[in-house]
Amino acid sequence: MFDSSIYFFSVILGACGLVAAVAAATYYARKHRHGKAEISGDEAIFIYRNGVMVEANAAGLRLLAGQGKSENSWRALRRLLAERFPDFPANQGTVQDQETTVLAPLNAQDTSVITIDQWQDVARVSILSQKISDIDGPPIETEISLRAPYPIWICDNTGAITWCNFAYHNFALSLGHVRAQKPPHLFDIPAQKPGPLPWRVGIDQQSEALTYWFDVTAVSLKHGTVFFAVDANTIVSAEMTQRSIVQTLSQTFAQLPTGLAIFDRNRRLVLFNPSLTALTDLPASVLSDHPTITAFFDALRESRIAPEPQSSKPWQEHVADIIRSAEQGGYCETWELPSGKTYRVTGRPQPDGAIAILFDDISAEMSLTRRFRSDIDIAHAALDALDDPVALFSQSGEHLLCNHAYRSFWKADPDTSFAPYTIHDATTLWASEVCDTPAWQDFRSAVLSKGTRQIWTGTLALRTFGLVDVALTPIAGGATLVRFRRSATRDVTQPA
Repeated sequence: MFDSSIYFFSVILGACGLVAAVAAATYYARKHRHGKAEISGDEAIFIYRNGVMVEANAAGLRLLAGQGKSENSWRALRRLLAERFPDFPANQGTVQDQETTVLAPLNAQDTSVITIDQWQDVARVSILSQKISDIDGPPIETEISLRAPYPIWICDNTGAITWCNFAYHNFALSLGHVRAQKPPHLFDIPAQKPGPLPWRVGIDQQSEALTYWFDVTAVSLKHGTVFFAVDANTIVSAEMTQRSIVQTLSQTFAQLPTGLAIFDRNRRLVLFNPSLTALTDLPASVLSDHPTITAFFDALRESRIAPEPQSSKPWQEHVADIIRSAEQGGYCETWELPSGKTYRVTGRPQPDGAIAILFDDISAEMSLTRRFRSDIDIAHAALDALDDPVALFSQSGEHLLCNHAYRSFWKADPDTSFAPYTIHDATTLWASEVCDTPAWQDFRSAVLSKGTRQIWTGTLALRTFGLVDVALTPIAGGATLVRFRRSATRDVTQPA
């Protein structure tokens, strides 16, 4: 009797459990709409409890196996899907009793959809995928384009962005844009036909007061245009540094009286100072157009600044010789202008293949030189008019000039000597003809004195000529004039 009661009670409990199981299954099917048996095709389904996968259908297992994933955690699934679905939650769980989230992929041409149903500690992840071959258009979602280090995006014929890679998406986030199904427009591209030449585009980062520079190239597609942006920050920074250096050099060279023209390796004028325009009379507008070095010399020729070649060589060959000499650092000529001015033109090589042409106005220097030479010629003529031998020495004892009578009397021409001719050389010459008398010793000491020379007069005895009167006269600038004159007394007693 007791055993029969136990058996009956067990049957009742089993029946109740069966009814509860059927009711739970019915509630689950109604509450969550989809069951494992109802899914077919390319829909992958995963069931997670407390962040651990407890069940997956065949498509889900194939997806994990195809990626070589053996982990069954929620974070492992997120790592698998994060590149295509950046908004996939990092952790399982919801603050509500039940929550449904639908995620769209980053690629606008990817028609896959993820549905996440979460209730209490259970989550159901459904991934409905469409094959790439079924998408209208070319297969652009490749590893190369998606993982390229620089932004790439595609616009349709209306200008709307239909696809972008990860670099574009991450750059938009760094600029402060929020995640959205449609990527935002970041680059202000001019309305021009696509071509091989890039556009330089700057994008401002307002929060950090920065500007990011890119060189953007457009390529036509069948139903739109693909854009490739390459980082140009280094190039722009180098150009700005170069521009700053050029401005600094221009401000420095602006104070120089020397006219300066610098030509780059392509032989175009890249830098000039105001003195160049003043010396050459070339307008600044002409020089600012960066003329070639040949055009620059042609303009100088038309302005009657550059002289014609002395030989019968054509002008173009003459200019080529100037350029060649400047490249080798050996060009230096004096240009005599019809206006009476004189320029010294110098060519020097510069780093990176550039050359510099310098113009110096030496008119005053040449005028002073001519005047000095004229004064010297007059002094020579005046001394040559004297019958007495005369020689002029500087304060340091260097020979300055002598007259014709001196050269004839002493049979020497110091002006034609290759080596410096000094008062010591002259004293040696005189000693060879003068008798060694006390007068000679006094004269020699007065002439070779290292201090200020004093006036000295006396008579010296020459071995072959007789007596001569000698006068040592200091003149302006510390110079000394030595004058020999035939003595009125011709007889001389030779020393023993």
